[in-house]
Amino acid sequence: MSVLDPMQPMVNLALRVLREAGEELVHAVERFDFERASDQEISKFIADCAIGTEKQIIFKLRKHFPDDSFQGRETGRQEREKPTGTVWLINPLEGHENFRSGLPLFSLVLACQVNDKTEHAIIVNPMSGQEFTATRGRGAEMSGRRIRTNDKTKISQSVIGVKFPGIADNDRNQRIRMRISNLAGETRLIRALGDDALSLAHLAAGHLDAVWLSDVDSTVIQAGALIAKEAGCLITDLSGGSLYEEGDMIASNPKLLKNVIKSSM
Repeated sequence: MSVLDPMQPMVNLALRVLREAGEELVHAVERFDFERASDQEISKFIADCAIGTEKQIIFKLRKHFPDDSFQGRETGRQEREKPTGTVWLINPLEGHENFRSGLPLFSLVLACQVNDKTEHAIIVNPMSGQEFTATRGRGAEMSGRRIRTNDKTKISQSVIGVKFPGIADNDRNQRIRMRISNLAGETRLIRALGDDALSLAHLAAGHLDAVWLSDVDSTVIQAGALIAKEAGCLITDLSGGSLYEEGDMIASNPKLLKNVIKSSM
């Protein structure tokens, strides 16, 4: 029996909304001819998909939660006259470059905050059908089954999900590339999924042993961090501190975390 199913109707409603929006997104991808389209046409298609998906999610959530507020990556803040203290954070399309390339690794991300604390999180990969959910204090699930991050202790045996910086040749990007290179020399395998939300979700499910991510979207941080923490992970910033909500984060099980940080230095 699902841990969240009988206890968290809010999560179930929101998950259904994301599932339906994801299905429509997949149908749009199947109808669009990426091979014949120009770069400009592809960019417009992606933007239209993101905005349309976000508006659909907000419209359907508002039917169930009419007095709540919404913070969308594409459409911004929508505040009610008398806020309830509940805010839905929405990232309608994480993994833009994968989406553009036709890779089935992109996601819809939702976080529900109550009085500025994230209480519920949902990450859905509409192509694979995998659905990751968590509620504070009640654990994390993948497609209705309880998940727990693994208990690896040796960096040399670990598979680590990373995010490479952009092409800009500045000091920050150079430092990040160097640290990922250091990490690659110590670990068994480096993987760049191209979707930060799915990286954190697959860490929570034990498919990755750690993640090393930079410039993470704020909604992804809130949703991904809750799912990872509820699955037993610890999260720090890139120096091992507590400022990961600023966008840079390292996460793994408690036994492996110090080794991941040290190996990247």
